[in-house]
Amino acid sequence: MICEKCNREIGPEELTCPYCGHENPFAAKHSQNMKQFKRTYQKTKDEVLDSAKNTSELAKKAAILIVLVIGCIIMSVISSYNYSDHDPDEEIRRDAEKNAAIYVSQAQDYLKRGEYTEYMSFLYAHELQNFPPQEFDHLRHVNYVVSEYYECIRHMEEIVLRSDDPEYFDGLDSDIKIFCMYANGFYEVYEVQKESEKNKEYLACIEDMKTELEAAMRTYFSMNDDELREFIAASEAQKAVKLEEIFRHE
Repeated sequence: MICEKCNREIGPEELTCPYCGHENPFAAKHSQNMKQFKRTYQKTKDEVLDSAKNTSELAKKAAILIVLVIGCIIMSVISSYNYSDHDPDEEIRRDAEKNAAIYVSQAQDYLKRGEYTEYMSFLYAHELQNFPPQEFDHLRHVNYVVSEYYECIRHMEEIVLRSDDPEYFDGLDSDIKIFCMYANGFYEVYEVQKESEKNKEYLACIEDMKTELEAAMRTYFSMNDDELREFIAASEAQKAVKLEEIFRHE
């Protein structure tokens, strides 16, 4: 689902957006629905069982069955409402759950070595970014930063490597705009996640990604420190104009 404030993708049960900190009303609605379900189910259960007290044993069993069926129906409706977009790849998910301990160890090794693009490629290859097992919960917040860093590097390299290709003329503008979107996204999520208590173990990685990204921008965009600071502070549209000037030699 999409954050109402910054339009970034967030999980349906995230209480606040990891990018901008905005409250997620969908998560609050889900919690409210679950509380309502419990109240409705308990009330229905009590009414059905009370009415069955003075009936036969068979009627009592039927009443209990009715309660269970009602509970399943209500829960199904709530689940359908909250997770209607859920479309997992079951085979990959089963593999991720089966090998979760191995995969989380391998993922942590990538982070320790500072291999952030390789780390993200590993997550994507095993669907660990979209459908992470619970063993990956402690990596969830640092993943927001790595994901933005990965996309910045990927689109930056595409721009630099293909900027002189005449057939890439239209693609250049598109990749520049996408890069600028992810660059802004990186700094937004960096500011939020570097202050999070949940990221203490990976704070050095977060700072390292920022350092590496800025070093890459200095090199690829031929910017000095002052020019880079000005570029980072610019809006998404201003960044795009600056890069078009650089790569189209305008």
